[in-house]
Parts: sequence; structure tokens; C-alpha cells
Amino acid sequence: MVRFVAVLLTVLSVIVLASAQSSNRLDLSYILSFPKPQTHMFEVAMTISNVATPELDLQMPTWTPGSYLQREFERNVQDFAADDAGQPLQWRKADKATWRITTGASAGTPKTIRATYRVYANELATQTSHLDATHAYFNGASIFMYVPSAKDRPHRLKIVPPFNTWKVTSSLALAPDADGWFTAVDYDRLVDSPTEVGTHRLLEFTVRNKPHRVTIWGDYQGDDDKIKADFAKFVEEDAKMFGGLLYDHYTFIVGVQPGIGGGTEHVTANVSLTTPAAFKEEKEYKKFLGLESHEYFHNWNVKRIRPIALGPFDYQHENYTHGLWVSEGFTDYYGRLILRRAGLMTVKDYLEDMGTLLAGYEQTPGRLVQSAESASFDAWVKQYRPDENSPNTAMSYYTRGDILGMLFDIEIRSRTNGAKSLDNVMRSLLEKYGLPKPGFTDSQLKAAFEAEAGGDLTDFWKRYVAGNDEVDFAGYFAKMGLTLTKEYKKDTPYASSKTDKPGALGIRTRATADRVIVSSVLVGLPAYDGGVNANDELIAIDGQKLDSTNGIEKSDHPDQNLLNHVRAGQKTTLTIFRRNKLLTIDLTAAVRPFDNYVISENKDATEAQKRLRIAWIGEDPKK
Repeated sequence: MVRFVAVLLTVLSVIVLASAQSSNRLDLSYILSFPKPQTHMFEVAMTISNVATPELDLQMPTWTPGSYLQREFERNVQDFAADDAGQPLQWRKADKATWRITTGASAGTPKTIRATYRVYANELATQTSHLDATHAYFNGASIFMYVPSAKDRPHRLKIVPPFNTWKVTSSLALAPDADGWFTAVDYDRLVDSPTEVGTHRLLEFTVRNKPHRVTIWGDYQGDDDKIKADFAKFVEEDAKMFGGLLYDHYTFIVGVQPGIGGGTEHVTANVSLTTPAAFKEEKEYKKFLGLESHEYFHNWNVKRIRPIALGPFDYQHENYTHGLWVSEGFTDYYGRLILRRAGLMTVKDYLEDMGTLLAGYEQTPGRLVQSAESASFDAWVKQYRPDENSPNTAMSYYTRGDILGMLFDIEIRSRTNGAKSLDNVMRSLLEKYGLPKPGFTDSQLKAAFEAEAGGDLTDFWKRYVAGNDEVDFAGYFAKMGLTLTKEYKKDTPYASSKTDKPGALGIRTRATADRVIVSSVLVGLPAYDGGVNANDELIAIDGQKLDSTNGIEKSDHPDQNLLNHVRAGQKTTLTIFRRNKLLTIDLTAAVRPFDNYVISENKDATEAQKRLRIAWIGEDPKK
């Protein structure tokens, strides 16, 4: 009996302790205001209830998921203060992104602590936040501090616009609750929910009974109905591929201003920046649709299908993975392919885009140096910090992964005679490792490909994923009944000559005012070994003056660049300024690499090859 009572008392004490711990769990809320938007200052009031420790750390993320760069968001924080019921509290910086508050609290005397601070936000980029007299956009990682031990707790947010005319569109919910609060299930969801506040245009459409919204801020002159219809088409194609939509609502946040671009994905939203030309020129509109299709596909790939290193997030340090070639590169591949399936891109346009991608890839020496896996792992120090030598030493995991997506798709389709494709791999990864599951390891990723391909892919993996082997693109296209032809752009000097071949010096240039500056020098071509340096100012070639009208590469008119007017084997002289000293450098032009890749239907393709091609990219309607 005594033993029973002792056990009972122990159980009761555990229950009481657990109850006390539960009642003392931190409650976290934020009030975000910006009463003077023209000053670019967000004002944050953060309240933490049930604090039971003598010190409390608040941390600011140093990077944001979706962009693998230490952006040091803490640099924009100012005017930090903390109080307990209005009484100021002491605090100190523990490191660059940690504010340590002396609370005076204990388990027996829990307290409610309030921290206030301001964040300067005047960077018009999707990964940061932007506030001015016309609108407020914020990416939560650049605005909201967190308590390290309480990231898994619900976080509430109230947004206070400066004017009654400004509306709030947040991907946290279609609307706040009756008291004006949005609630995120945890900190990850809070900062993964971008928000636009202002007088933005708001477009709405429905796919599979799920509401979708498009906010548009800036210099927009587009066709609302066309945007809604086109967005709905690629959303529906993604839903077909994955068997439905995995969210209750989705928000596209679009900023339109001259000279901007890019996008960032979120779990129920994406943010993109584009120029006014996207809504005035067909070519630019297609690029805009490609951006939106890419960012939307991230709803599955990276937000749910992800390498195990990308969750839960460590917001203070780099999160290393070898798999960004899948997360970003495959998203590039599917961004284009989904548009093709949705009828928003013709087969001709699709193959032209693929040809342009491959031509750029094979003209970049870095493809022989940096593999898909190493490019992914080194994203933190290379992808977002390119320099003049990057073309020689690096190859973007976007490009690598885009090409690998195509290669894997063709490989699986041809091995299984069309029974399987890369789609099957993506669906398998979602089912086995998708959120809320932890994510896939490198070995699990490889196994997923092999399961759908029906065989070992070790050699393929070593050569093209972990290695830098050259790819027989013509051989891969042949499996799909396509032919790859490499040639010169029609306007390239000597492209049609029967006696001369176009020459190359290996110099890439940029314009600075009217001057021509060397931006990079490509390894393996004459200028590299001849001593031309990045940042040299090119004055003349063979006595002819160079300026911004005739010394810069123009994709539509390569003939206007005098550097392209050399023949293979021609001896030529460059006149340059280097740190205000006049120099001449003699070079002998090499044979110019082919720069125009044409992918076309092989009229002699077998019926089996035709079936594979049609199943892959379909056919254009017969005129």
C-alpha cells in the first residue's frame, strides 16, 4: 500500500509539473506598424508572455529560405528596447544577431516582456522588404525576431496600415480574425508568409475550388483577364501532375518597376519582380510567365519536396546541401515544361529556349570545373557573389539542374519505353519525403531515380551529377526523335563564309557610360593567355575605336560588336587602358565556338521515338 501511494504521488507530481510547464509556455505576438512609410521604417512591437528565465534571447535571421546567401538582416535593425509592464529592462548584444534581455523572471515569477525595434526597409528585392510612400512589402525573415527555444510555438501578427485606403493582402490567411490578428502555426510559417500592403491591384481566380490571388504593385498596364486565365492554366497543369492542390489558398505578389527582376518562393505564395515591358511586349510577357511558372512550381519542389538539410531551418548559419540542382534546377526545367503542357508555349519556342540554354552552357568554361553537387553546396559563397572569374570556375546549379532535369526525363522515358518519366520521381519524392516529413538524403534521392528508371544510375550520377563530364546532347535528343544542329548565329560575321570561320578572342564586355570595360576573360581562348585582364578599358581593336555602340555584345545583333569581326587565325591588336596606363596586346584569334543550337524534328525518327517525343513535349496544332 505504501509503495502504491508513493507511485501515485510520483505520477501526480509529474502531471502537475507538466501542467505547470504547459501553462508557462511562451506566447508570442507582433504588432507591425509603419506610420511614416516615406521614411522606410517598419516599427515592430514584440510581446512574449510567460517568460520564466532571468535572461531572454531574441534573434534576427541572417538569411531567408529560398535565397542561399548570408544577407545579414540584423544590419537594418535600430532603436531596440525592452520593458516589463512599461519598466525599461537592460539588454546587450550577445553576437551580431542576438539581443539578450535581462528579464528578472523566474519559474515562480513569470513575466510578460515587450521588445520594440525599427527596421529600415528600402531594398526593392524579393528576399528583403521594401517600404515607401506607395506601399509596404515584407519578407518576414528580414523583419521579425524570434525566441530560439520557441520557434515551434504559434506566432500572432497584427498589421497596422498607415492609411485607411491601404489594404492588407497576406499569404498567412485570406483575412485576419475579428480582432485583426493573423496566426502562424510556428515561426517558420510566419516568415514564410510574405505580405503586400497598400493600394495594389488585386486579381482573384479559382482553380479546383481553391482561391488564388494576384497582387500587383507599381507601373502595371496589363490585361487582368489574360493574367488570371494564364495563371489558372499553369496552376491546373501542376495540379494534374501532383494529383491536386496542397493548400487552402495561394497568393502571387508581383512588383512592377523598371530595371528589376527575380522571384522567391513561399509555401502558399511567391513574390516576383518584373518590368513594365512584361505587359507590353509578347516576348517579355512570356518571360514573365516563365518566372511565375517557376516560382509556383516551388510550391511542391523545395517547399514540400526538399533536401533534408532545408528544414527545420537554422536561421543563424548556412544550411548546406548537395541538392539545390534539384530544388532550383528542376524547378527551372518544369517551369518551362509546365507552360508547354498548358499551351502557353509552343513546341518551337520550347525547343528554341532549350537550344539557347545548351549553347550558353557549352560556352561557359566553368561547366568543366564545378559539378551540380558542388555548385549546390557552395551556393552560399559562389552563386550570389559572382566575380570576373566565375565563368571560368563556376556553373550555376540552376543551369546544371535544368539540363539534368531534361537528361533524367529522357533517360527514364527511354529506359521504360514511355511508361515512366521524371514526373514519377517527383511524385514519389513528395509521397515518401515531402513536408511534413523531414526531406530526402542524397542516397534516397538517387534511389528514387533508380526506382523509376528501373535500373542502376551510378555511372550517370558519377559523370553528370557529381562529375563534370561533357554530355552527348545530340545522342539524348535522338532518343526523342529530335536532331541537334550546332551553327553560328546568322548575323555573326563570317558565319556563311566558305573560306573563313568566325574568330574568338574570349573577351566579355560591359558598358560604363561610353566606355567599353572587360567584364571577364574566358579560359582556353587567346585573351586569357595573352594577358587581357578583367576591368581593362578597351580603346581600340586594330586601330578602330571601341565604344558602347560597337564594343558590347548584343544578342540580336552580334555583327555590331567589332570584337566579333575577327576571323579564326587572324592576328589582331588590342589597345587598352589599365590603371591609366596605355598598353597594346597582340592576339591570334581562335575558332569561335558555335553559338546557335537548333533542335528540330528528325524526319527519319522511328514511330517509337515519335511517341516518346509527343508524350514528352506534345505537338503544335496543325495550321
